[in-house]
Amino acid sequence: MQYTYVTEDLKKKMKNLRREFHRYPETAWTEYRTAWRAAGELEKNGFQVYTGNAACCSDARMGLPSAAYLEACEQRALSEGVPKLIMERIGSGRTAVAGILKGKFPGPVRVLRFDMDALPVEEAETEKNRDYLSRHAGIMHACGHDGHMAAGLGLAEILEKNRDKIRGEIRLLFQPAEEGCRGARSLTEKGWLEGADELYCGHIGMGEKRLGNITACSGGFLATTKLDILFHGKPSHAAKAPEQGRNALLAAAVCTVNAYAISRSGRGEGRINIGRFSGGSGRNIIAGEARLEAETRGETSEVNQYMKDSLERVARASAAMYGTACEFLEQGESRTAASSPALAEKCRRAAESMGPGCVYRTTGVFGASEDAAELMGRLQEQGGEAAYFLFGTPLSAEHHQPEFDFDEEVLAVMAEFYSRILLD
Repeated sequence: MQYTYVTEDLKKKMKNLRREFHRYPETAWTEYRTAWRAAGELEKNGFQVYTGNAACCSDARMGLPSAAYLEACEQRALSEGVPKLIMERIGSGRTAVAGILKGKFPGPVRVLRFDMDALPVEEAETEKNRDYLSRHAGIMHACGHDGHMAAGLGLAEILEKNRDKIRGEIRLLFQPAEEGCRGARSLTEKGWLEGADELYCGHIGMGEKRLGNITACSGGFLATTKLDILFHGKPSHAAKAPEQGRNALLAAAVCTVNAYAISRSGRGEGRINIGRFSGGSGRNIIAGEARLEAETRGETSEVNQYMKDSLERVARASAAMYGTACEFLEQGESRTAASSPALAEKCRRAAESMGPGCVYRTTGVFGASEDAAELMGRLQEQGGEAAYFLFGTPLSAEHHQPEFDFDEEVLAVMAEFYSRILLD
């Protein structure tokens, strides 16, 4: 691999940043320490930085944790060094960060997005990760977002050192709550894509496992809806007066079983999953409340809508069967997307200029859901162009698994590739 912009010192810095983010993982809307560090690095590199309400539209956030959980995470972040004045600005789940750098010459407005959140996964200690093992019980960066941020901040340093080459305006967006597709809309509704011409996003280790491979996704983003289904029944004594109760737990159980029996659409691939089931208050009480955490996905937005409508129909029928009521709370949503063909040649040139170790392809299929699709689709509807890349790296285990890890050399590949697109 040939690096023009990424130095050995910068490689070391990105590696250290990645490991710092990995030690202090934070889940969706609680990325307080993460946001503080990202904003600080951007400021050091001459970016105009926006945080809190200046960075995201609070009303457009989806799937916020409880107030108690947000408060607990704020206290943890304060104990880990976040200044109180900063917390006053980013607290209550206002964790987006945006940085703007304007060049000396007129040119396009280009946006790059890096996701920030970790997952509720207990990390497995290995010989490799012992020095940067998660310090937060039950939370780890199991999807590579720590690497995305480190590469993004490495890119920020490159841009600052090459400011005299920049045409137009560059916006770096550090997005909270990608997991569950909950955060992108808070950025679009804040206006970060207004006036933008190009958008670039990417992911480490998805599909591509060879270091140096870069694939532009031509499609395969699944539209998705994340929703909670609440069943409201009536509690009663389980032995003395069971007939006076309305069993919400049974309604939820019937819904769960029958959700997997929904016929698939002939118009494209569809998915459904019930990932969590909770309810009831005691072994001798007819359960008055139950909750399902569900998701639907579709190869197209139409297929996803079909799956969602079908799930809601099953839930209503299950509720009626046991004399209960149900309600639906949407917690996240995203659409399908594909990279713009108009950017293909520019991106190919950037990759090929990195030498024979870098292999560029244009036929990648993501095969899952990604909040970036919301950003891509919105910009393309406005007449702009967008591209999403898969950056190859060997993995210790697949994404979202306790042993997940990657080759940190991919950080240099990612930062160099973006630099060549923006500067050459």
